[in-house]
Amino acid sequence: MLSINWKQIDDWSIFVYRSAKLGELMNKNTTSKQSICAVGEKLFALHGYSAVGIKLILDEVGIPKGSFYHYFASKEAFAAEVAQYYFDQRIAPIAMDLNANFKTNVTVVLSGYHQLIDFLFSDSQPRGCLLGNLMVEVNPQMTLLHQTLNQLFDQWLSLFNALIEQGQQQGFIKKDMSASVLSNIFWSNWQGTMLRCQIKADKTAAKRSIVQCMQLITR
Repeated sequence: MLSINWKQIDDWSIFVYRSAKLGELMNKNTTSKQSICAVGEKLFALHGYSAVGIKLILDEVGIPKGSFYHYFASKEAFAAEVAQYYFDQRIAPIAMDLNANFKTNVTVVLSGYHQLIDFLFSDSQPRGCLLGNLMVEVNPQMTLLHQTLNQLFDQWLSLFNALIEQGQQQGFIKKDMSASVLSNIFWSNWQGTMLRCQIKADKTAAKRSIVQCMQLITR
């Protein structure tokens, strides 16, 4: 198998992962749907879906109930929008470049996950992965949220699947298991790592776990 210089991962600076402070865009006159979703991202990640009521959201954002329902038909609809916001802001940017080779792409992607871990640890209490947290609480009766999370899960796997397929084509990853299976392994490792961090907050260990999983995949 071809080799990858794993030591470059932590120092790689190609992928820039920025997160605006939640309060910068929010006041009673300029509150947008996106800024409300940004607050929802933090609240759901820290407290879970069930523990976050509409009043807490309104108090945190500083808007009346009518403004909330102007954008969202229900709490479940809000959670679905927040899940989409999280995916668009945090996950979708961690994607391979079709014009780059696998060695470059895997370094950029892993650096992106490291930057995401930095973001999730930016508060005093680690947030965990929002999509994973919501998946724990959703049930089939919550049709909209259930469907949204399923769709985002498929989109997430497709992003990583493309990277695995490139690695197989270029000789970095064996073909004894399909790209789909390996993508599921990586995703499961990510969610398990984030879940563990909510019990034992260790950012370095979380980053190491992501790299080690990729090392196992490329052997």
